[in-house]
Amino acid sequence: MSRIRFVALSLILTAASSGVSLAQQPCGTDRGFCQSFHYDFYRNKRWPTPFRAMDTTSVLSYFDVQRNNGWRLHNTLGTAMFDPNTHCLTESGRAHAHWIVKRAPQNRRVVFVLQGDSPEHTAKRIESVQLAVSEVVPVGPLPSIYLTNQDAPGSSGVYQTAIVRAMTTSVPAPRLPEGTAPTQ
Repeated sequence: MSRIRFVALSLILTAASSGVSLAQQPCGTDRGFCQSFHYDFYRNKRWPTPFRAMDTTSVLSYFDVQRNNGWRLHNTLGTAMFDPNTHCLTESGRAHAHWIVKRAPQNRRVVFVLQGDSPEHTAKRIESVQLAVSEVVPVGPLPSIYLTNQDAPGSSGVYQTAIVRAMTTSVPAPRLPEGTAPTQ
């Protein structure tokens, strides 16, 4: 019995003095009983440290997806950014394309163009965006331009102005209720 204890103790001391954590080594199927015992012992002793990185990554990856989707919607030139008759960029669409190319973070300088009703309309939209982007970047590689089928949330400025004007004109004049005179 003392020989088994001696072997087990020597293996534990060897693993402890090597400086390598057995808890972070990958599992193998060809391990013997003693090695498996030490592996499980040190893995349980170090718990939850070996699993924190995986947990953190799984939680933060959700936010990365949301962040990328938000930038995609923000950099989308949608229906309101194109003239409905000519399918060319409006002034607001051109200004938004210029902002994406000049001021967006370097790794977010990608333009998404909403697909048109037909392939001809889509081609006109892409050509219009390429011309607007080439005004800002006359030499060198242009930022990537991708097609998307998801429109950016929002509406035209004309519509928003009409709503604000309707709200301000429909507010009644302030007045006090009848029979409540101020006391002196």
